[in-house]
Amino acid sequence: MTDYNGHFLTLCLMATGTFAIGTDAFIVAGILHQISETFAVSPAQAGQLISVFSLAYMMFAPLTAWLLGNVNRKYILQLALGLFIAGNLVCASADNFLQMSAGRVLAALGAACYTPQAAATAAGLVAKKHSGLAISIVYGGMTLAIALGIPFGTFLAKLSGWREIFLLIALLGAFSLLGLSRVLNTIAAPGKHTLKERLAPLRQKTVLTTLLITFFAVCSEHIVYSYVSILLQNTQFGPGAILPIALLVFGIGAIIGNVVSGLLTDIFGSKFVLLFSISVQTGSLFLLTFYITSPWWVLTIFLVWGITGWMYLVPIQHHLLSLSKHVGALTVSLNSSVLYAGIAAGSMLGGLTLYTLPVYYLPLFSLPLGAIALLLTWVCFQKEKTATPLSDK
Repeated sequence: MTDYNGHFLTLCLMATGTFAIGTDAFIVAGILHQISETFAVSPAQAGQLISVFSLAYMMFAPLTAWLLGNVNRKYILQLALGLFIAGNLVCASADNFLQMSAGRVLAALGAACYTPQAAATAAGLVAKKHSGLAISIVYGGMTLAIALGIPFGTFLAKLSGWREIFLLIALLGAFSLLGLSRVLNTIAAPGKHTLKERLAPLRQKTVLTTLLITFFAVCSEHIVYSYVSILLQNTQFGPGAILPIALLVFGIGAIIGNVVSGLLTDIFGSKFVLLFSISVQTGSLFLLTFYITSPWWVLTIFLVWGITGWMYLVPIQHHLLSLSKHVGALTVSLNSSVLYAGIAAGSMLGGLTLYTLPVYYLPLFSLPLGAIALLLTWVCFQKEKTATPLSDK
């Protein structure tokens, strides 16, 4: 382990990778209408590309961590980025919807392999006192993707077409791959946990309840976010469409939420931040049902949604880690898979809704899902005082 300053370039190159992955994971929501027209499928069917990516990520993240546990981390990162680049090239050149779906699965395989290994590598490169900063730089690429990558990609797709967006994402991945191959030294293999060890935390009610909070909170917002391009297609802001501006405002909110969530969790605790963020997010999405044609209301709601939607993951991870050093670390890994399960479920439920109801019903259907997340949060922390601490064994 060395000083953080000596590895700043390496950390930035890894953040470039997470920026590409974050943009790739969510860009479909911004270009859904164009993809559906290209392949002559309904928006609801095109939205399942988000489900495909999320489900693949959910399954591949723990599987690749287990299978590649004895492989040098540098080689894992190179393999992961190679798969990610290939997946996006398949998407960019897809002739039909099936090829597009296959490209999304391949990209998700690379993303699921890369992201957790990049974070672990970043922490191992620097002195322990700088590990949090190193990880935040790597994950900062994901936040920047929400703030800049998605709105810019959505705007660019309107000018040049959606295929060029996937080519640009592949180019970003290639830049990260070439840079890391040049500057990153061989890194020891991470080591394996058995499948039994990885799933053991699920036997604890507190852990399971906390993971369910993640699932329902994420599902409640992605039933709307996955179809935001359809939801806002008739909302104008001045002479142009509001979608790129709304996504930019959402991204700015995400940065604010990501910054303040850790501070608020340290001051007020996980329970308060979770109850506040999930309740405000749920309420703001419900209001979207009634103000979808009002541009200023839409932008205000998207700002609040961006802030609160990026506030609840930090206290959830903080709570999982507080359960126990060993078990908490494993549950954070499980939480990543559950997060993508929530994204997949949200996009699926949104698609089913669009088959039978108008698009403006989507925010309304997020309400019961958010309410379940709130109820689970209350139950989880009510039982916390009497819960038996989890063993590290």
